Amino acid sequence: MLSINIRKIKIALILLFLVPVMKVGYLQLVKGKYFSKIAEEQQEKVLTIRGKRGDILDRWGRVLAMDRNVYSIYANPRIVRDKEKVARELECILGISYEEIMEKLCRNCYFVWLKRGITAKAVVESIKKFRGLGVKVERRRIYPQGELACHLLGAVDIDNNGIAGLELFYDEKLRGKSGYILTLGDGRNFYLAGFSTDAVPPRNGDTLILTIDQVIQHYAEQIAEKLYNKYQARRVSIIVMDPYNGEILALANRPGYDPNCITSEDIKYMKNFAISEMFEPGSVFKVIAAAALLDQGLVRLGDKIYCEHGIYKIGRRTLHDYHKYGWLDFRSVVVHSSNIGIAKFCSRIPDEVFYRYLKLFGIGEKTGIDLPGETSGILRGPENWTDYSKISVAIGQEVAVNTVHLAKMMSIIANGGFDVKPHVVREMKDAQGMRIWRFNYQPRRLLKYKTVVKLKQILQRVVEEGTGKWARSRVYTAGGKTGTAQKADPVNGGYAPGKYTATFAGFIPADNPRMVIVVTVDEPRGSHFGGTVCAPAFKELGERSLVYMNLTQERRVKNESERNFVWN
Repeated sequence: MLSINIRKIKIALILLFLVPVMKVGYLQLVKGKYFSKIAEEQQEKVLTIRGKRGDILDRWGRVLAMDRNVYSIYANPRIVRDKEKVARELECILGISYEEIMEKLCRNCYFVWLKRGITAKAVVESIKKFRGLGVKVERRRIYPQGELACHLLGAVDIDNNGIAGLELFYDEKLRGKSGYILTLGDGRNFYLAGFSTDAVPPRNGDTLILTIDQVIQHYAEQIAEKLYNKYQARRVSIIVMDPYNGEILALANRPGYDPNCITSEDIKYMKNFAISEMFEPGSVFKVIAAAALLDQGLVRLGDKIYCEHGIYKIGRRTLHDYHKYGWLDFRSVVVHSSNIGIAKFCSRIPDEVFYRYLKLFGIGEKTGIDLPGETSGILRGPENWTDYSKISVAIGQEVAVNTVHLAKMMSIIANGGFDVKPHVVREMKDAQGMRIWRFNYQPRRLLKYKTVVKLKQILQRVVEEGTGKWARSRVYTAGGKTGTAQKADPVNGGYAPGKYTATFAGFIPADNPRMVIVVTVDEPRGSHFGGTVCAPAFKELGERSLVYMNLTQERRVKNESERNFVWN
């Protein structure tokens, strides 16, 4: 009996030994590869390494946006001891509240950001004494010129992704391509230093070289700020453009913001009003009507029309002129901006032909400028026009444009009648400094040369003796056109009383234009005429820019001659 019990005990012990051995054998031999794979996946960690974001430079290589190394503080709440004491000390070091720090340190997780984007190395050094806290080196976007060109450059988010302006439009090019390091980690998802098994380096982003001249941009922003404050305006937009190649030399809006430190209040100012805000242009649009009439040979400069002493009824509609004119020739109708005169002359051109010229100038469609948020404007087809629509469009009503539309319109006149594409990026270079792209556009002729010659003469007289005389300068000759438009009332229909958009668009010098300048002021208080509000700003910006450009050209010629000088 005893021997039987001993035998049973032996069998039981053998089974107790064999079961775990068999289990281990099963796991190793049958499931070994499966569990080995799981273990590797748990231990191997992929650490993403982002490349340096490309710089943004002005046309002469001056830095407008760049990356800079910053430090971000994180914590593992599971291993931070004496949280209250740590939070009290960090409150002074990091400059954030005790309550906010405690809330993060009390989370049931292994990782939490405490503060990101710190530039002070002293703060980083003081963090090292705390158990469970760490520092990660990150990159932060810096805009050395502050608010300058903010609507062009745009901004990035906390992770350096573009959210506005060029930063958004060219985000993929600027970002480059992320790399990675394949390393080992512990069970708490922390990386183990010195255990890298594989790596792919990141590709740094491309550099953008803009058409912008930082100095002219600075002038434009100073003048925009002055207009904004003087007339307590809702918005101000200024564009300076090379009429021959479409390069934007300056684009300024007010109000603005500092992309280095965007607040919740700044978000509403991040829209680029010069390309996104539509408005009825008013009398500046008479330039297109005049171009169509001259190009079709439907008028001569000396043709006269009776302007009804300022009041003219067309069916149920009554047109008004600010001054009471009698007989005016075609040239004077444009110079003195007679609504009645241009309306009578436009009766000579068929609706479809006039519409075709509007489309030639790019009205009702996007210019294609390389910035996000551009609006196409509003232009209804002639099949949807009323009996009065052609007259309305000719004087800048029943149509909507943005400021860059007007810059393109005036450039077509200034450059001799050729199409032009506004743009702000001149070329791109890779991280090694090699050019990988340059803007190229083949213009086509839109207007006859003789049409442009006559129109430029008229627009020069607008500045010398007409509504644009406040743009007249002793430094240069200029051509241009004023615009004063009532704003539509979106609630009650019709036009809002006392609300106007003032505009001046012109080119300098008149005989050989080097730049087109458009100034738009939305809802100025006090004076509201394009000739009195915007023309003086055009004059100041034109004088300062032209003097600077001449000095810059002389300096470049001098430097070039010095480089080419050879000692014998």
